[in-house]
Amino acid sequence: MNLLINEPPLQVLPTLASEIGLNNAIVLQQVHYWLRVSTNERDGHKWVYKTIDEWHGEFPFWSKRTLERVIQSLEDLEILVAGNYNKLKMDRTKWYRIKYETLYKLHEQANRQNDGMQTDKMTDSKTPNCQEGNRQNDVNVSDKMAVPITREYTETTTENTQRKGNSRKRVYDESSVHYQLAYRLYQKILMDDPSFKQPNMNTWADSIRLMMEQDDRTFKQIEYLIDWSQDNSFWKSNILSTKKLREKATTLIRQIKAENEKAKETKAKAPTSHYRKGREERVPDWFEKRHENDAESDTGGQVTDFEAKRREILAMLGKEPMEDAK
Repeated sequence: MNLLINEPPLQVLPTLASEIGLNNAIVLQQVHYWLRVSTNERDGHKWVYKTIDEWHGEFPFWSKRTLERVIQSLEDLEILVAGNYNKLKMDRTKWYRIKYETLYKLHEQANRQNDGMQTDKMTDSKTPNCQEGNRQNDVNVSDKMAVPITREYTETTTENTQRKGNSRKRVYDESSVHYQLAYRLYQKILMDDPSFKQPNMNTWADSIRLMMEQDDRTFKQIEYLIDWSQDNSFWKSNILSTKKLREKATTLIRQIKAENEKAKETKAKAPTSHYRKGREERVPDWFEKRHENDAESDTGGQVTDFEAKRREILAMLGKEPMEDAK
């Protein structure tokens, strides 16, 4: 297999790589290439849009997470500007353009710093042990040129990002619990307001992470707070970001508990319904024998006139006047 230029190469200038980092320079150069042939013009600028899978196809030597971190670092440097001109609100494909004026300013800044460091190097070379001093200074020049530009933005691990306390630079995978909860809130808001502008999901996911790591909220608790707040007529107008959800979480929990307690008290005080029992009448013994037409009384041996008995009882109860005996 020939590994030497047998396919369209990725080009990058060493000067650009030294100023913004090699990974950033590779991606930025590729975006620049696509912008030159792009026909997508919005707001007076040319844009290029691709999914993360499509970008990954152009940089197969990186993982998707690494590629996302590189793109995010360019956004944080404000060299790469992200936009969303998709027709469907659910389409999260990002559009990008290069803010060339920012790139030029960074270049000028690096040049000024480089000129100052070259002067320092000449001064240091006159001190004793010149060979060792020059060798050390050569390393410093290379490092210091990158410090103000790439210190916060070169590819780092999650642990390094945590150590620097710069959670804004994190990139969250869509399968992470933080991203899922952030996206859940976004979807709930869209149900009430379809025109709601798509937020920076990484920033939203980071607030969810802080709720879990610093506030000790569980996945289920945050999920419940999201659903409850968006079903509440008052809070759904006030909880429009995960940052606000985090700020008001304690207040929401107290209100939820208060409403639950009130519901329990109301249920306990509710009167128990009782059916009014009707008047109970004892059925005479003879009534059970009303069909025994041939039966005779115990004393006289005569047949009991049940109809006469019935009329007599009704007369006693005031239901029917007793007829005169014939």
